[in-house]
Amino acid sequence: MKQKRLTFLLLLISNLFCASAQKWYKPEIDLKVEELLSQMTVEEKLGYIGGIDWMYTKSIDRLGIHRMRMSDGPQGIGTKGKSTAYPATVTLAATWNENLAYQYGKALGRDCRARNINVILGPAVNIYRAPMCGRNFEYMGEDPYLTSRICVGYIKGVQDQGVMATVKHFVANNSDYDRNNISNDIDERTLNEIYFPAYKAAIQEAEVGAIMTSYNLMNGIYTTENPWLLKEVLRNQWGFKGLVMSDWGSTHYCVPAARSGLDLEMAGGEKMNPKDMAYYLKTGDVTMDMVDEKVRHILRILIAFGFKDGTEADKSIALDDPQSVETALNVAREGLVLLKNENNILPINPQKYKHIIVTGKNAHGYVHGGGSGAVVPFHYTNLFDGIQKEGKLNNVKVEYIDELDFMPSIMYTDDNLNEKGFHAEYFKNIHFEGAPVVKQTEKKINYSWAAGTELEGMPKDYFSVKWYSTMCVDETADYEFTLGGDDGYKLFINDQPIIDDWTPGGFRTTNVTKTLKAGEKYHVRVE
Repeated sequence: MKQKRLTFLLLLISNLFCASAQKWYKPEIDLKVEELLSQMTVEEKLGYIGGIDWMYTKSIDRLGIHRMRMSDGPQGIGTKGKSTAYPATVTLAATWNENLAYQYGKALGRDCRARNINVILGPAVNIYRAPMCGRNFEYMGEDPYLTSRICVGYIKGVQDQGVMATVKHFVANNSDYDRNNISNDIDERTLNEIYFPAYKAAIQEAEVGAIMTSYNLMNGIYTTENPWLLKEVLRNQWGFKGLVMSDWGSTHYCVPAARSGLDLEMAGGEKMNPKDMAYYLKTGDVTMDMVDEKVRHILRILIAFGFKDGTEADKSIALDDPQSVETALNVAREGLVLLKNENNILPINPQKYKHIIVTGKNAHGYVHGGGSGAVVPFHYTNLFDGIQKEGKLNNVKVEYIDELDFMPSIMYTDDNLNEKGFHAEYFKNIHFEGAPVVKQTEKKINYSWAAGTELEGMPKDYFSVKWYSTMCVDETADYEFTLGGDDGYKLFINDQPIIDDWTPGGFRTTNVTKTLKAGEKYHVRVE
């Protein structure tokens, strides 16, 4: 009998823990939620379950419901000008330090408060499954336990600052290529042992306020439309009381998403829009109870985190916060991993080595991942400058050699062939409209504009450039042209298109071979 009673007690404790996983959630909050819900019209409710203006929930002024402001993370505020750029969260995980993860989250939370941001869209805790996944830099590795510990510290740090964290991308967003169509097929045991633990820890230990679904399908069903994931696992098994939002544009169909437990469609409620939802209410495919439950979850976190009545930027925190910079540096130092040290060359002995050659396109500029993980920093030290600074302190010569230095030998600014290089024209738009704002001669085309151009009179982003040159070679041969960049580029020789990849997207390169005759002049244009 005692054993039976003990077993019952343990089960009861387990159920109680699951039912009240979030400390921010208090039952009395729901009284306020129901009061507001009862005052909302059907039209207001249907409009409330879709975002607005890319990074906001909607406001309802007559009820005093302010909108909630979000921003990309996970490693810095990416949608509000410049901010501290923290090491990617894979580096944070490499510290194996949950306390430092807390400081990382705390610093992010302070950065949010300084900018009046209520919700940060991080951390990202997808497990490494495909080594070429483009989002791996903002995940935390392939170990579910390590990912769980780091994300718990991160989330607690953020939310202790009064900012809500969003754990993402639930679940199995393990390949960025064709992510809207890929189905990651994983059995239930593997999900529970490998892919679920970090999300479960985020909810039951870190008490995260929001969870974001992923773009992909899992076992043939889009995660935004998967009731087993969003209702059974999140709500029933793990006791999640917070908000379930979609990734931006990841909602595919209205009724399946509405019925499956998705609360908030970002960025603008394109599928669960008021018109379609009203239609499906009439047909009975969607019920008002379903709509109320979604609105209830949004209002609950608004009230619990203090966002409902509006917030203001904390002017006591500097936008370029020294505490944030210090935390970023600490994470960078502690997260360093030495993969190879052939002949024990590191650390470099300045008594033995007096000349260091640095090469590669990442030697200059700000190296970082793109997409929602991109951050524009206030300041940074590139690799070459950092090495050169240490070299000067130790009387070591540090020199940069560009692997593209051969280009000027055949490129001239005009047909006279007197000056090597390119004539460049910069435009303040992406369509070469109007007169160029900047005209100058440049020695080569080899730029990293992740942090924007520094040219006076030019915007940091959304600009276009044309380069002109006369090419003349000494030897008749087949020459390979390689052009690389992101968002779009073209190469013309004698006004004939040779390379045309004018499409938005990530960095890529294109190679073309063309026969050139010795002594002949070719007019080159790069856009």
